[in-house]
Amino acid sequence: MESLSAKQQIIIERLKNGLIVSCQAKKEDPIYLPGIITKMAESAIWGGAAGLRINTPEHIKEVRKITDLPIIGLWKQHTKGNPVFITPTIEAVEEVIEAGADIVAIDATDRANAQGEKAYLLIDKIKQKYPNTIILADIRNEKEAVLALEQGAHMVAPTLYRFNDHPKSIDSPDFEMLAKIVRVTQGNGVVLMEGKINTPEEAIESLYLGAYAVVVGSAITRPHLTTLRFTNKINKYEHKMPLYY
Repeated sequence: MESLSAKQQIIIERLKNGLIVSCQAKKEDPIYLPGIITKMAESAIWGGAAGLRINTPEHIKEVRKITDLPIIGLWKQHTKGNPVFITPTIEAVEEVIEAGADIVAIDATDRANAQGEKAYLLIDKIKQKYPNTIILADIRNEKEAVLALEQGAHMVAPTLYRFNDHPKSIDSPDFEMLAKIVRVTQGNGVVLMEGKINTPEEAIESLYLGAYAVVVGSAITRPHLTTLRFTNKINKYEHKMPLYY
């Protein structure tokens, strides 16, 4: 990984061994209301979060007004028939940066985007146009983690591990994957753990395995999905948990 500026180092160091709360909601969620993302962020700040992960420029702007905590910004843009949706274009990156994000999260997998280019190639475009921006590469596995860091990403997270061809699980954290990523990237970049962390114990295990910080979303900010985890177990998984969970 390239050397960091003093400002970049300060932002990343503020996240060390901390909890990053992903404050997001889908329009079909029962909690989706005007201002809900800001309230999620306020709750996370009250609880001692080290950073926040926020989707869409609109919500990043709203949250930026209430905190100076590091914000990982992204913009989910779904294109029919294409799997790449996390900040998939340089235009989306630009809006996320202008909205006030300190770190930009992108899909940096080996998959082709809607333009037919490998998703990870966006890293170089960002570095050329926005050299002072910290890049978080959301990837699926250890091979993509190495590739993303070689391209110039500063951070990696197995956010998209459940989209591997044969995922170990789609509703629980893959600690084996985390350990592999930590081993192959050690010293070359920061590894965040993200993906179905549901308990404080799982967050602590992530740090024990070498994660720099831990991202938790649904378990904190989406109570309807917390309810679903309980009812699925109580009902012996009579209803299959949806992929987007």
